[in-house]
Amino acid sequence: MSRGPDPKYAINLTTEQQAPLRQLIKSRKAAQGQVVRARIILSAHDHPDWSNQQIAHRVGCSDRTVRKWRRRWAETGRLDDLPRPGAPRRFSP
Repeated sequence: MSRGPDPKYAINLTTEQQAPLRQLIKSRKAAQGQVVRARIILSAHDHPDWSNQQIAHRVGCSDRTVRKWRRRWAETGRLDDLPRPGAPRRFSP
């Protein structure tokens, strides 16, 4: 597999950060988007020498997705989506 450039955002997790991510990956009821994001972050932590392309190949997504979530984790430390634009809700939840 061809190795790409070194990732811009290095992921270094504490054991307190790793535990909920590993639990999320094993969960049967978790949203699959969250599981993919957790797998990206854990792969980046477990294999710091891997490129974004190598992580994307292992996780099964695009390298663009890997770049996005590495950056988002480095900035916020969360796997949540950003608020979506659009009209305000007409009815309360």
